[in-house]
Amino acid sequence: MDEHNGVSRRGFLKLAAGSALGAAILSVPALSLASELTGGATTVKRKLVPVTLKGLPRDAMAAAKASTLVYDSFSSIISISQKISDASLRSAVLKLLNDPTPTFMANYPGQSAISRLYSQLASAGLIDTSKIDVAHLLPPYNGSVQPFRTAPGSGYGSHHSYPGGLATHVGVNMHITSYICDTYKEVFGYDVHRDVALAGQAMHDICKPFVFQWQPDGASLKEYTIAGQGAHHVISLAETIYRGFPPEVVVAQACAHGAPSSPKEEEAVVGWLRAAAMMAQKDPVDYGLINGMGGLPAPHHQEGYIVHLGDHDWVLSVPAAQKSVVLLKTIAREKYGMSESDLNGALFNHFRNYVGAQLSFMFLNFLEAEPSGMEQAYSQVRRVITQ
Repeated sequence: MDEHNGVSRRGFLKLAAGSALGAAILSVPALSLASELTGGATTVKRKLVPVTLKGLPRDAMAAAKASTLVYDSFSSIISISQKISDASLRSAVLKLLNDPTPTFMANYPGQSAISRLYSQLASAGLIDTSKIDVAHLLPPYNGSVQPFRTAPGSGYGSHHSYPGGLATHVGVNMHITSYICDTYKEVFGYDVHRDVALAGQAMHDICKPFVFQWQPDGASLKEYTIAGQGAHHVISLAETIYRGFPPEVVVAQACAHGAPSSPKEEEAVVGWLRAAAMMAQKDPVDYGLINGMGGLPAPHHQEGYIVHLGDHDWVLSVPAAQKSVVLLKTIAREKYGMSESDLNGALFNHFRNYVGAQLSFMFLNFLEAEPSGMEQAYSQVRRVITQ
């Protein structure tokens, strides 16, 4: 999920040889991450890699690679995806997770091809030309993208917006989706098409590494809107369509951002699929994504609804992230002596990126609400970034 600044939407450790951070990883003893709650209860144990404020990595991808939280989250995505029983589908999912290069970009070798796509989308009413111009329809592309495990979970003002946040976000969603499938089996006594649900969830944000490229100041590239959604959603669908994923998986993937629970909501899902098929240069009816009447294949399968339910981590993680950034600004100002200029520039961005990748905004937000929350949060931050 993405673009929830107003919280609205319904419907690994190995770094470049010789780098200072790489040396730190090898030389600093592992610390235990623990919230020291009433009674001394330990909720989380994880290895941390502390750095000094001066030693903060200025490379967001390096920050992700230094995080065992991110490593573990990505590993869990792979592990759950390996439970997909269909060998061909499993292989396709794992291949994309391990290399999310947008192959559909072969359709757009130059600006003239992108301009034609822009005109087609505009003519179909699938972009608002007052909000997106042709120069921003597709992100910059040089033939490769960052790894899945280093991308943020969303735009820089939303959920899990730190290096590796995509892995934590999708990791949560994959667990939730798997548990929903288990719950329906345990309560109602039938099996849904688990392969479709797991594949749809694993792929739902597959092009965020392409869309949310890290910038030199530590922020991520601004996202624009296609078919009424953050561009990553349609672009991710375009990639799975271009690669020939089964239509039922692509439809389930599309439903991550909205279940077809009413004619209006179904129309939105259809719009995303039409835009994505246009981008992939495929006919959505021939592919089996929509029917000849302009709706989704009917009757609707439950797996799309399950993917939608599984993508609701944002309900908590958007406000958690936004509040954690405010908290970190207070800590950075009061404990690390950052100026207002620092707080609105690259230094603070690198600070929040590294803390987020090591601890997560979810954990910081949890601590803030506990007794002595500010001090508890600071005690964790100083385990990660020493004075």
